[in-house]
Amino acid sequence: MRKFYLYFLAAALLLPLSCNKNDGDKTGPDKQETIRTPLEAEVGKALPPWAEGWLDIHAISTGRGECTFFILPDGTTMMIDAGETVTSTSSPVSVTQRPDANTRAYFTQARYMKHFLEATGHNYLDYAVMSHFHIDHYGTPSGKGFTISSEGYTLTGMMALYATLPYKKLLDRAWSADDPEYAFIDKSGKDYSAKTVGDYTEFVKYATSKKGLVMERFKAGTDQQLVLLYNKAKYPDFKIFNYAVNGEYWNGSTIVDAYGGTIPYENGNSCISLISYGKFDYYTAGDAGGNTKMAVPVAQVIGRPIEAMKADHHMSVNCLPAEQMSILKPRVVVTQSFAQRTDQPMLSTVEALLDHKYYYEDVSLYFTCIDPVISTPNANLYDRCHINGHTVIRVAPGGGEFYIYQLDDTNNLYKVKSIEGPIKCE
Repeated sequence: MRKFYLYFLAAALLLPLSCNKNDGDKTGPDKQETIRTPLEAEVGKALPPWAEGWLDIHAISTGRGECTFFILPDGTTMMIDAGETVTSTSSPVSVTQRPDANTRAYFTQARYMKHFLEATGHNYLDYAVMSHFHIDHYGTPSGKGFTISSEGYTLTGMMALYATLPYKKLLDRAWSADDPEYAFIDKSGKDYSAKTVGDYTEFVKYATSKKGLVMERFKAGTDQQLVLLYNKAKYPDFKIFNYAVNGEYWNGSTIVDAYGGTIPYENGNSCISLISYGKFDYYTAGDAGGNTKMAVPVAQVIGRPIEAMKADHHMSVNCLPAEQMSILKPRVVVTQSFAQRTDQPMLSTVEALLDHKYYYEDVSLYFTCIDPVISTPNANLYDRCHINGHTVIRVAPGGGEFYIYQLDDTNNLYKVKSIEGPIKCE
């Protein structure tokens, strides 16, 4: 069984899943100013910045959708999704918004990324990837009270974020230079309105013609689409391999249609990638979980244990099935949760992972937002997890070990709540 190698600064105490670094002997009023490397993190202090050679993976908590931010070893940056849902009395998405009710999700996401981008010297993102066309991944369409830009699209999610934090290249599952109106969407999903597509289409037209945004359709079966841009030769053990999109996946030699020519529900169209650095692997698949035909065959093609993953579809019903998890065997699962409902995350899945019903290795579970209405009556499970906060996976140079930090999401100070690691990659 693979083991977690956990450190405590204050005392040598073993915990089953995680450990927190306390201030211990690192005291003194000037300690925060002396922090220089990613390793010098302390509970109660702001998370130190990224440094060259490290891989950072940040699951940003807003309570309104998914957003994952990456700083790659050479300083190349990437964002996957920037969701922004709207709540109502009839909506199940009703957790407390982070950091407060008055700050829009896109602005919180942009402010968070700009803070950590300072270490790279850039004020933009190199890549943005939209995993699929659902509002909790790219923004709420018009008619929900958001402002309409002068260019004719709703200022929400990825579209609103662009004005605050621009990205150089945007990848989605449907773009084509020969299809500027996204007619491809009509043939590949069943849950769109004309205005939903229109908002995004108008944004793409504006950003490409006026701002120089580069568009690409996400491709399966390649590691040449999302690459290091600043010093690729220095990090030959880093790559991002795209496994699936639009209900089709790479089987190791060719592209396979998992749906046999039928049209998948939008979740099954999600972009799926594996990010690898040395021995470290991180899996991300949008909402293409066990409720689609994608999760299990892609896991079978990967065919080996990984270190960490973003939970498919917020760990909802039928996601992370035994067939998938018994292959991937992640040691860390990060769930971008934000719904006030017991099936996102699914309690039976949380229990199965914690109690080794799918595989024997220990696993640490991190959830960005769990409402007290859900966590309190299920404290027997959630007390064994890390809940409520931004989650940062920080991989050491060379990819031989990594750390996990949970950050306070109730303000903009990015202070560390807990520290786990180093965890050795095997």
